[in-house]
Amino acid sequence: MTQTLSMSVLYKKLSAIGLPKRFVREKGLPSWWNEELDNKPVAVLEGAGHIAQRLHLDLKSLLAENQKPQFKPLLHTKFKYHQQDKVDVPDAAHQLASRVAEVVADAIKLEFKPIPSDPHQVRSEIVAKHPQVTLYSLLNYCWEHGIAVIYFKDYPEKTRKITGMIQWQCDYPVIVLSSSRTNPAWLAFHLAHEMGHLALGHIKEGILIDDDIKQDSDDREERDSNQFAVKLLVNSFDNSLGKKKFNNAEDLKNKIIQLVQNNLTIDPCALALNYSWYNKDYFALSMKCVNLINPAKEGQKTINKFLEQHLNWDELSDDNADYLDQILGE
Repeated sequence: MTQTLSMSVLYKKLSAIGLPKRFVREKGLPSWWNEELDNKPVAVLEGAGHIAQRLHLDLKSLLAENQKPQFKPLLHTKFKYHQQDKVDVPDAAHQLASRVAEVVADAIKLEFKPIPSDPHQVRSEIVAKHPQVTLYSLLNYCWEHGIAVIYFKDYPEKTRKITGMIQWQCDYPVIVLSSSRTNPAWLAFHLAHEMGHLALGHIKEGILIDDDIKQDSDDREERDSNQFAVKLLVNSFDNSLGKKKFNNAEDLKNKIIQLVQNNLTIDPCALALNYSWYNKDYFALSMKCVNLINPAKEGQKTINKFLEQHLNWDELSDDNADYLDQILGE
């Protein structure tokens, strides 16, 4: 096989399973790779090893002449699909997210401390140390409890994405968040939702994958995790604005600022998103309100900054370090 092995052959095989050439080149190969190596069989063999490791593929199937590349077997996985009958399950996406969780766990030693199942207790513990329940304070709480959190979105463009994932690795959970919306309050809700899965015992081993997070899910565990997140973020102010209509985002902002004076531990942005939860026709208005309150849109950087502070790079192989550096550098 090494006599005819070339990157063009590998690219064609990988494209057939939803991993296009550009994606493989940018995400599957190390940063030092260049096109001069594409037709050198020995170099391509090494490149195939990097691709297999980074993209969670079985190397033997990748190199086999008449075999479709296969992803490596995952741990026992619980899928949470908003549309249970969809056939295009995010296979490539959850494989890539799983690999990232593995790499992160290789570089971090944590001792997991269970989260209380009562969101009010979790909230009390957080506000004892922080002025508000926000993405930052949730991240701090997670890391203190031995829960690693990473933001990862390096999926092929046309591949069905995931929203969140929990993977037990090295005796502690790794949460992977992947929403394309990176407003801190938005990511805070997704993180609180995943925390709910852990706190309520929905996952004690293996992997749990959230295809999407929706209010109208027909999955009991999804609904329970949603409620955990809502109580954690806005406490007793859930649906406090009811069906009240607002002329513009400024009016909504003023009403929310007035409301939170009664409980300054509530992030006003969380309350704006909570309004859209019950008034879907006003989602755009709510997002404008969020931007008025806090225009920050780089919550993913906050997530991965926490991660970087806990990484022990010396524990990683050169290739894993290069791969993780590419992810965190975005």
